[in-house]
Amino acid sequence: MDTVLDRVCPSCGNTCMPDGRFCLFCGDLLPESDLRAFAWPGTTATMTDSPTAAPVPPEFAGFWLRFWAAVIDMVLECVTALLLTVALHYGLRWFGARHGVTPATSAFFLGMAFILILAVGAWLYAALMESSAWGATIGKRLLGLRVVTSFGKQLSFGQATIRHVMKFLSLFTATVGFMMAGWTKRRQALHDLPLDCLVIRVPRVSISLFRR
Repeated sequence: MDTVLDRVCPSCGNTCMPDGRFCLFCGDLLPESDLRAFAWPGTTATMTDSPTAAPVPPEFAGFWLRFWAAVIDMVLECVTALLLTVALHYGLRWFGARHGVTPATSAFFLGMAFILILAVGAWLYAALMESSAWGATIGKRLLGLRVVTSFGKQLSFGQATIRHVMKFLSLFTATVGFMMAGWTKRRQALHDLPLDCLVIRVPRVSISLFRR
């Protein structure tokens, strides 16, 4: 019974799923995969539909580019959540003065509100931006990055949501999941692997940042 069940990755030697298109351990594209033709967004590189020809992938974004893009996005998310919480604070102070809400209760409520606003806001921000025509958050766009599927297609809102939720896996592995973008062959982090997403480099934007 030594058939496709013993399929191994040529790059790292680990056993792979028989119907998989990429290695779950190193992120490399498996040679038996169906490499369909498509044009990569913002690049001239294309994949070939010939099963024997080698693919011509774009330039993948490494760990540090993705790290600084994430820092920019995190600052934007935190500042936005803080501003909304401050606005909520003034509303709650007005409400509390008329209904006897104690300062301790207000502080607890504001703390929980900040966490909720940050969590929901980060999800909507990432999912909406990465499933948009940009294919990237503001931080990624400023650094010339774009998130696509393994076939160069735009992510759907559902795919972008799953990718965002999967970041908790990268976080709960003592951030090793994030650091995988530094050594996997296609520079994929752990949260990129379940849906086989890629972060590629495209021409940077300048004053045309908010143009489609």
